[in-house]
Amino acid sequence: MAEALKPPPLRSPDQWANENRVLPKGSAEPGPFRSERTPYMLPIVRACYNPKYKKITAITSAQKGKTDSFLNVIGHRLDDDPTPILYVGPTKSNIEKVIEPRIMAMFKSAASLWKKLAKGKLSSKTLKNIAGVTLRLGWAGSPTELASQAAGLCLVDEYDRMQASAGGEGDVVELVDARHATYPDGRTAVTSTPTMGNVNEKTDPETGLTHWEVADKDDVQSPIWKLWQEGSRHEWSWPCPECDEYFIPRFSLLKWPEKSSPQKALKEAKVCCPHCGSLIGEEHKVEMNAKGVYVAPGQSVDTDGIVSGPEPDNDNASFWVSGLCSPWRTFGQRAKAFLDAVRSGDPERIQAVVNTGFGELYVVKGDAPKWEEVKECAAGYITGQVPAAVRNLVAGVDVQKNRLEYVVRGFGEGLTSWQIENGELWGDTDQPEVWLQLEELLNKKWDGLPLSKMGVDSGYRTNEVYDFCRKHKGLAVPTKGHDYLEKPYKASMVDVNVRGKTIKNGVQLWHFNSDIFKSWVHSRVEWPDDQPGAWFLPSDISEDFCKQIIAEQRVVKPSGAIIWIKVSKDNHKLDAEAIAYLMIRIKGGVSAQRQGTDQNEQKSSSLSEAARKLNQ
Repeated sequence: MAEALKPPPLRSPDQWANENRVLPKGSAEPGPFRSERTPYMLPIVRACYNPKYKKITAITSAQKGKTDSFLNVIGHRLDDDPTPILYVGPTKSNIEKVIEPRIMAMFKSAASLWKKLAKGKLSSKTLKNIAGVTLRLGWAGSPTELASQAAGLCLVDEYDRMQASAGGEGDVVELVDARHATYPDGRTAVTSTPTMGNVNEKTDPETGLTHWEVADKDDVQSPIWKLWQEGSRHEWSWPCPECDEYFIPRFSLLKWPEKSSPQKALKEAKVCCPHCGSLIGEEHKVEMNAKGVYVAPGQSVDTDGIVSGPEPDNDNASFWVSGLCSPWRTFGQRAKAFLDAVRSGDPERIQAVVNTGFGELYVVKGDAPKWEEVKECAAGYITGQVPAAVRNLVAGVDVQKNRLEYVVRGFGEGLTSWQIENGELWGDTDQPEVWLQLEELLNKKWDGLPLSKMGVDSGYRTNEVYDFCRKHKGLAVPTKGHDYLEKPYKASMVDVNVRGKTIKNGVQLWHFNSDIFKSWVHSRVEWPDDQPGAWFLPSDISEDFCKQIIAEQRVVKPSGAIIWIKVSKDNHKLDAEAIAYLMIRIKGGVSAQRQGTDQNEQKSSSLSEAARKLNQ
């Protein structure tokens, strides 16, 4: 009886883990658990034990020890101060295949827990009985699991990966909060990598620390970030090994040499101290983490790591720690992952790196117009019609595996331009049929006006593009866009003989700076339509075309380098429009008179245009 009335040990979850847990073979670091390996997790797990807080919110990247820390909270509470616990993961598969096996491994490694665990039919995959106290495992979209019984401690893992509502029953965190309403010391701990949102950094002039600003709710889509903003907003800070001043590490402070390949960034990436400008190598991370402290807005940290200033009066203890702090991922690995993702052009891959690699919100802070603004460029003519002011027609063609996407644009004085037609030519681009269709387009006339130049992207199906351009030499030219080029555009010969020497009058490949030509397209969208250089679309232009024009956004990195990031997968019409602009540039500008039509055709076209204006 005396043993049953014995008070729980006065130890925190991390102390319990160090004394009881042994990680099995196959773990990243098998053997006795060492909580000090991830010192940024210690305040988080201790807040889960602190009766001051009703909610604990933690934003972390992947590979940070988050899941093991949550397991420590569970094991500690069941062993030292038993209460029913509800753990909620993002999916049923995650619970059954990842979390439940790790919980069982923890029970087996901690002798006191294993002794208390009910075996056989008294426990299942999603329900464990420990000395009469339950540990229930649920997932988003399972309202029965989330609302079946009360719990003194609720843990929500990967909140942002969950459905907006749990089976139509409401927000997951609100659901689990209701589970501990009858417990005076009940609390909910929520953790996740973040997702989408736009948030700025701001330096406190008094403390010298740069914090995340509180963003407007409409600028943040990430549920965990919104929850974090409502809390104490603690951020993990480091001391610089050179000047000893503390700073909060984040992606904007990760540096690598300009124009680095991913492999070079892997070897040379460092973190820059915002105070003294020192470049800090990976070898200092363990010591910096060991001396690291959490600091909230308004608080300061001296060079001894002593935090001063008012502690936030908030029962939601919220924490943010950068992925740069992970002991299992180097600065170089983070930089390489980002550069690889950018090179892939896949926006989802880039977002995954920013979210899971750095623990930061993903937002494209580009200067692209909105698709509705593109739509407003529609003028009083329809597809196929050629306004009288057009002097030359040019075309840009983007090559895909199963189609050619093209744009035909007419240019007049002052580079005022009108899109005449856009479309797709479907067919396997390694077969001749689709190239015959392109040949028909090349030879087509619009209101009697022929094409004066066609540019075809040679980044894909290079040999087929070269063959087509050889066949239509002078009228069709291959092009290749570059992220960086010392000139806006330049030509090189691509045809060589069997001896490797350039063939005289062979095919010219036109290289161009993608940033310049895509930026031109975006800048023209907002160009005044009554000024030379205006950019027009036919009145029947599709919404899909307008969205493709802004499918990429121009982003300036903290280093000053410019990258174009896809925000949707279909960007082919933007590429085609950029190539069309290249064509009028390499042609040398717009002809003084309309080319390819006689005076009667030109007069008729002028009358047609005048009639269209009267009907507007």
